Amino acid sequence: MITSSGAKCDVCGRFILPFDPEERVNPFKVKGINRELHCDNKCKQLLIDAGKDWHKLPDGPLRTAFEEAEKTQITNHST
Repeated sequence: MITSSGAKCDVCGRFILPFDPEERVNPFKVKGINRELHCDNKCKQLLIDAGKDWHKLPDGPLRTAFEEAEKTQITNHST
């Protein structure tokens, strides 16, 4: 996400500080989330490696969003 303090990784939750010329703010989309997300280079590779299995993501905002969505689905199905 882009904040007033700079870019923040939607995967790990850390600010992306591109002091290293190789570091980038990488935009990406996730089905079911209606906005552009951003990640650093390390987390971009983690996203690629995780594929469609969000359980492989590290702790952070994106994993939390998937966990909350799963809890909501379970709650809605059990009522």
